[in-house]
Amino acid sequence: MTGGGGGSDAPSMSVTQQYALDLYRAAQRGEPAPPAPGRDDWRTLRALREYRDFQTVIGERPARRRGSALRRVLRAVRARAARAVRAAQPVRAAG
Repeated sequence: MTGGGGGSDAPSMSVTQQYALDLYRAAQRGEPAPPAPGRDDWRTLRALREYRDFQTVIGERPARRRGSALRRVLRAVRARAARAVRAAQPVRAAG
């Protein structure tokens, strides 16, 4: 799609520029217009999640609970914040 790899010195195109070029080429060839960038992102992510869930069932592996990764991240963030608060508290002299 874009010409940024392989040591080329040519500047790479943005997604919008690439889409405009694809539209132009399709119009010149009489082909249908390509889908707009990002139009099917959620559909693709949903399909990937369903595929992963299906592979889990086929492989007879235990299914992971949804949201457990999010809970793990939130716990880590809270723990890090608590450590930062404890580190910022002044040390009290004994006696």
